[in-house]
Amino acid sequence: MCRFLLYKSNSPILLADLLTRPAHSIIMQSFNCKLRIDRRRPMNGDGFGIGWYDEPRTNGCIFTSTLPAWSNINLQRLAEKIKSALVFAHVRATTGDTATSESNCHPWQFGNLMWMHNGNIGGFDRIKRRLQNSLREEVYLSLQGTTDSEHAFALFLNMLDDPEHRDEFSHAELRQAMLRTIAQLNQWLDEAGVEETSLMNFAVTDGQSVVCTRYITSAEYEGASLFYSSGSEFRSDPETGQYRMVKANKREDVVVVASEPLTYERSDWMAMPTNTLLVITPKLNVHLYPIRDKYWTNEKRHA
Repeated sequence: MCRFLLYKSNSPILLADLLTRPAHSIIMQSFNCKLRIDRRRPMNGDGFGIGWYDEPRTNGCIFTSTLPAWSNINLQRLAEKIKSALVFAHVRATTGDTATSESNCHPWQFGNLMWMHNGNIGGFDRIKRRLQNSLREEVYLSLQGTTDSEHAFALFLNMLDDPEHRDEFSHAELRQAMLRTIAQLNQWLDEAGVEETSLMNFAVTDGQSVVCTRYITSAEYEGASLFYSSGSEFRSDPETGQYRMVKANKREDVVVVASEPLTYERSDWMAMPTNTLLVITPKLNVHLYPIRDKYWTNEKRHA
């Protein structure tokens, strides 16, 4: 089980204020995660990746490495210099037989879109050929790695109208494409007779809108953990040095979504309900939508 975080704001933040400095930063989560479903492998040491945008309408930049995030000096150096108002970050723990390689590290990029995933698609090998055969040529040729996560991104791209030549999409388009991606995966898994549970915590952005999901193919169990926090500024207290989400007014100028809270201020973080889709609009409005399929139950509202 991997860990990820995303940050969207009206103003840039130093990457170190997300990746390395908070008490439970994603670097800390790479070797000391608290909420993993699979406790057999407490480490997320199979590589990492960070993606960021200099401007909303410019192609983002991605840096990946197969080294563990906690021991990569280049990550530490970059985090102390780079600022961005939209950041994706991911620490990887491999699932199945996928190789530890840079091509298998999240996030991935296609044009102006970025994608990352926490979880696994159960029985993926039984639908992989069918998924690949469904892809348009330009989407198929974009595949570089072997993971179920990157293939899910390819399927998502296939749900969009001409992603190769477009720089931006409405948040409604991204939301509908995400729902269609999950529905298509579920249909193929059902037709293949796959009984293994899938965990699909997906996140995608075009540099302006963000869509992410907390999803599991089960009506009984909770999905992999996912939390969000919003306010006017995410920063450290000048006296204590501890980070928290400052709520100086009623406006939402910052939204952070993370597999695990970056701080121990419980009041700052809301657990995203299981089988729910979250949208962050370009104006930083946050919307939650239940994913009402055969796995949806009333209990999911509180999971």
